[in-house]
Amino acid sequence: MANLIEKVTKKKFWQLNPYVLVILSFLVVIFIGSFLLVLPFSQKDGHWGNYMDALFSAVSATCVTGLCTYAQGIGNQLTFFGQLILLLMIQIGGLGFVTVLTFFITLFASKLQFRNRYLLSQMVGSTNFADVVKFVRKLILISFISEIAGTLLGLPVFLEVYPDKPLQAIWVSLFTAVSAFNNAGFDLFGGSSLLIQNGIIGTGDAAVSMPQWAYIYMCIYIMLLIVMGGISFLVIIDIFAFKKHTQWRAFTKIVLSTTAVLLAFGFITFLFTDVIFTKGGMDVFQALFQSVTLRTAGFATYNQDNVSLIGKVVSCGLMFIGGSPLSTAGGIKTTTAFMVLLAMYSYFRGKHVIAFKRTYSSNMIVKAMSLVFLGIGTIIIGFIFIASFERNLDVSALGLKTDNEAVIFFEIFSAFGTVGVSTGVTPYISVGSKIVLCFLMFFGRLGPMTFLQIFQANMDKKQTLHYEYVEEDFLIG
Repeated sequence: MANLIEKVTKKKFWQLNPYVLVILSFLVVIFIGSFLLVLPFSQKDGHWGNYMDALFSAVSATCVTGLCTYAQGIGNQLTFFGQLILLLMIQIGGLGFVTVLTFFITLFASKLQFRNRYLLSQMVGSTNFADVVKFVRKLILISFISEIAGTLLGLPVFLEVYPDKPLQAIWVSLFTAVSAFNNAGFDLFGGSSLLIQNGIIGTGDAAVSMPQWAYIYMCIYIMLLIVMGGISFLVIIDIFAFKKHTQWRAFTKIVLSTTAVLLAFGFITFLFTDVIFTKGGMDVFQALFQSVTLRTAGFATYNQDNVSLIGKVVSCGLMFIGGSPLSTAGGIKTTTAFMVLLAMYSYFRGKHVIAFKRTYSSNMIVKAMSLVFLGIGTIIIGFIFIASFERNLDVSALGLKTDNEAVIFFEIFSAFGTVGVSTGVTPYISVGSKIVLCFLMFFGRLGPMTFLQIFQANMDKKQTLHYEYVEEDFLIG
């Protein structure tokens, strides 16, 4: 009887919609992590923490966002144990819980039933369910190699910063590398991210003195890790297959070209709006870092409250697009933006949707446009809720220059795009607003289509009819 129940339970589990499994796995990680973060030995003061702050941090870490409700930052709030829990959630969230679970399940046995392979391929986004096990192992390997390389690159900096504490230097270097590659944006320097003033980075007890060369070097390798984590594992696999660039798949070419254009566009825009035309604003290096970090990383070398209005609008646009599919980044993704713009360009020219010697189906175009409108709709709904919750919020009392509506919009785009940059208002908003931001981070990390696939299993299937309706055009616009 026990064996029969076990078989039925196992069968029902695998019959669940794979997208439901993905959502449930993230929820399990979030709630376990939030419970561990609220415990006294996770808090530096030795007392039970605020559960809302712990839950928000767990969502932010698992959804690799970086928004933080701890005013003094996690370096001043959490013990080593709490920081370790946060790091594990960042790692799981970046790779996806199902990816990590699959890796350990198949570590010593790669034989899975056909149906299980198919379900796993859907959950991890693999295009080849026959080789899903190898694919998952490649994802884990790429992630660990990148993070170890990032840790080693950071050691010269942190050994300089912590000369008498080599273990602390290794830990901070590891944490920074994992956070950067997974586009999480968390750091251990306090509540001011990577802003440096008079050679001091961070706030409170977590603040440290850092030479200028070390700071620039750290920012450069962090930018490299951010870009690598956000361009998609598929692209990395394609590049390191050592094929000629003409043999790369169209997906790789689209991701690399779109990413390059967005990085250049962001840098040039900030160069004009916040470097050249803003007295005492950003410097050139900060403009470059700003463009890179908006790929959904969340680190900041410049106070976001001081970014010009046009700069904030551009920032929101870049955060909305985010990184690429099957990466550690969020947003609607670079390929979605590419497809929408390509479809519009092709329509205006009266030509087929063609790029990189490939043509693209109307189904892809509709899916891309649906994602854009779902994203915009989600952001508008989020704004309505938070604006109603924060009617009495006085941002000027917090020392912010930006008005209430702009601050809220910036925070919402940052949460939906799982970016994590903030003007500094996050710790001071109401519980209701924090819950809305948690939903936006969760929705943005998993993507609107993941949720829609739960309710519409036939979304990607073509309808077969034995008849056709008469086609009709009507006035548009």
